[in-house]
Amino acid sequence: MKIRTIINFLYKFKIFKRIVPTLLKVMVKFFYINEIKVVHNNLIFLLNPKNPIDREIYLKDKYEDDQITFLKKKIEENRIKIFIDIGAHMGFYSINLSKKKLDIYAFEPIVENFNQLKKNILINKINNIKAYNCALSNIKRSATMWVPDKDRTGGFAIYNKNDEALTKYSIKNISKRVIQSDIGDDLLDIKNSTIAIKIDVERHEEEVLYGIDKLLENNKIVIQIEIFDERKKQIFDLLINKNYYLIHSIKKDYYFTNYKN
Repeated sequence: MKIRTIINFLYKFKIFKRIVPTLLKVMVKFFYINEIKVVHNNLIFLLNPKNPIDREIYLKDKYEDDQITFLKKKIEENRIKIFIDIGAHMGFYSINLSKKKLDIYAFEPIVENFNQLKKNILINKINNIKAYNCALSNIKRSATMWVPDKDRTGGFAIYNKNDEALTKYSIKNISKRVIQSDIGDDLLDIKNSTIAIKIDVERHEEEVLYGIDKLLENNKIVIQIEIFDERKKQIFDLLINKNYYLIHSIKKDYYFTNYKN
């Protein structure tokens, strides 16, 4: 029996919920493991074992399973042709959806994540994903992103001194990166199509939505957007004003559309 199969089995039991991740972190550090190859849904993923999201995939063999299942359902029901992954990280959503007959656009600003995304595309011989090494926003510029722990590469956020999350950490201890941001409407000239969009951008949702204003207006769209409670009313109002309405929610992910589906 493979080691991961044993780990997946043990991790299901409450008594091992803390022990197994701790042992995995110790092994990664002791043996200098920077990459682990796993098979998930008959797809290959190269994971960064230092990153909590990648560790969760390794331990559970899933990540945001309910969200991906619901998104696949809407894509099939509405014969959606395009998927836009904003905040793609290492491509878990994009790679999982790559078997669908979709044109996929994946945006990831952090270079380590982007390189991991590119390797995952290459190792699976996927030809329907176009990857961009930039953040989407309402301004094209150089920007700073930050994360409280340098190993949490899936949690980088655009630096904003008014970000309430900053108050939880010592400024001198946070990790920062300079990245490029671009305007979605400048990169995605798409009209009269059916599109699914996933937005996971750590409190930068408003700027992303303003940057894809034409895209949101000129297409039939289903949006999955992660929203924290502090910004919920603000983002809901913005989308409602653009004639979108809420159709579903899973934890902090909310699903909006601008057409009957």
